[in-house]
Amino acid sequence: MSRVAIGALLATFVAFSAHAMSAQIDTDGDGKASLVELQTVFPELTEDLFLEIDTNADGLVDDEEMMIAVETEMLPDIETDA
Repeated sequence: MSRVAIGALLATFVAFSAHAMSAQIDTDGDGKASLVELQTVFPELTEDLFLEIDTNADGLVDDEEMMIAVETEMLPDIETDA
């Protein structure tokens, strides 16, 4: 594997981990956020918006869904907006 490919792969992992579920949000430590957990940090979050963010409709928001919600500005990034 070339250095460029390795660098790109590492950059992807670093970018993804930057949006990993925060312990401030994931209070039960299961790696996912429920509506109640998200509303603790984002009190303005409605059930309808939560359902939009929860793209796989499992009733929880995982790291990937959270990353997309922040990138599309459905939710503010608590790392930069805090």
